[in-house]
Amino acid sequence: MKRSRVIVALLSVLLAFTTLGVNHAEAVTFNSWPVVKEGQTGSQVTTVQHLLTSKGYSTTADGSFGSATKSQVIAFQRSRGLTADGIVGAGTWPKLTDATLREGSTGSAVKALQVQLRRYGYGLTVDGSFGPATTSAVRSFQSSKGLTVDGVVGPNTWRGLIAGVASSGTTTRAQYAQQILNDGGITLLHFCGPSYASPRQNMLDTAAGGPAYTGGGDVGKTAVYLNTTMLKWMRDFGYNNSYRVTSILGCDHSSTSRHYKGTAVDIDYANGVKISTTTTGRNMAARVKDSCRAAGATQILGPGDAGHDGHVHCAW
Repeated sequence: MKRSRVIVALLSVLLAFTTLGVNHAEAVTFNSWPVVKEGQTGSQVTTVQHLLTSKGYSTTADGSFGSATKSQVIAFQRSRGLTADGIVGAGTWPKLTDATLREGSTGSAVKALQVQLRRYGYGLTVDGSFGPATTSAVRSFQSSKGLTVDGVVGPNTWRGLIAGVASSGTTTRAQYAQQILNDGGITLLHFCGPSYASPRQNMLDTAAGGPAYTGGGDVGKTAVYLNTTMLKWMRDFGYNNSYRVTSILGCDHSSTSRHYKGTAVDIDYANGVKISTTTTGRNMAARVKDSCRAAGATQILGPGDAGHDGHVHCAW
């Protein structure tokens, strides 16, 4: 009888450990690693630059992927036996992020971590010191993404930060808006019209769960809910690109404009390049337009179209 009780007790302990493992397993799906390369700007580039410095390839962390950054990426790739093409993608990111960070860590890799956490709305100072505030932000991020909550930054947390964790459910309009606001590479400019209809205010109102407001002369101030497909594209395009929005519901458009329906967005800069009729401007416009088209946009205008030489207009 005593032996039976011992066996039962052991089985109970094993079951408890098994259950514990299931509860804390990282059963998450990650998005693909972003592709970062020459010509791009923004927080993902700054992250690459800090990580290169942490690996001994000193790089100015200015958020602009120029020839100097490309040269350092190539040198790093060669040192790790990777394809030396100067492009940071699925092969290079894991090598750049192979350091495990925790409270007490210091240096450029911690700066890269802090830049990433700031993308998600954590108001950290990028000082390269992994203190209590950074630990708290890491734990909060891990909890929000279904990762093991230990405050330690290993391979899964790095990928969750840089690539993102695929949603297990339906993302709401408000969540998309908040993710856009949290992305330091997306600039929401008050370009024209009343401030209550500026792109940033449109996004703040949407993130709060309510409607946003038009501000054009043709329709006045009207409550409109922003299109979720458009918001998803804005968020997703920001994963690998920096860009500037000049209008969503605001500014003065034709009376039938899709802007007033909450289904259109205007972009005048992407990856540091001004959308224009120059060759460089047209090439960048084509990149934005291709992305909009792939996301289902049904009205796409840009340089060469009347009234759109200085920006790309995408509408759903």
